Amino acid sequence: MKKKLMLLLVMAGAAALFTGCSSLQSSNAFNGQKITASGTGVAHVSGYTSGLYLLWIPIFTGSAVDPGTIAFNEDSCNVSAVTNMITKKSKSLKASRTIDLVSSASSATIPVPFPYIFYWRTVTVSGNAVR
Repeated sequence: MKKKLMLLLVMAGAAALFTGCSSLQSSNAFNGQKITASGTGVAHVSGYTSGLYLLWIPIFTGSAVDPGTIAFNEDSCNVSAVTNMITKKSKSLKASRTIDLVSSASSATIPVPFPYIFYWRTVTVSGNAVR
């Protein structure tokens, strides 16, 4: 019994180390190339969140409100939350619109200790900020 409890605690500790990540990056290095047919390209903006879920309930996720921090019980691993993060950054760069939005969302089950109960979700959204 002690070995099983110890294994469970070690697994929970390892999961806590890797949970809840979010990032927001932008780049304006276009090497003199246009990124849009109309308007002026300001930056390419990319956002990412990931987190650990118990069934559909978020446990630890990366915060979409404050990128780079971990949030508890915040459902930020969805396309809407990350798109909001991207467009907010685009607006702060003084862009009038964000075009060419591309998103990717995935989910994977964590088979230990019980399969189909814990999930790891990730969402990535990117777009071009244009004036």
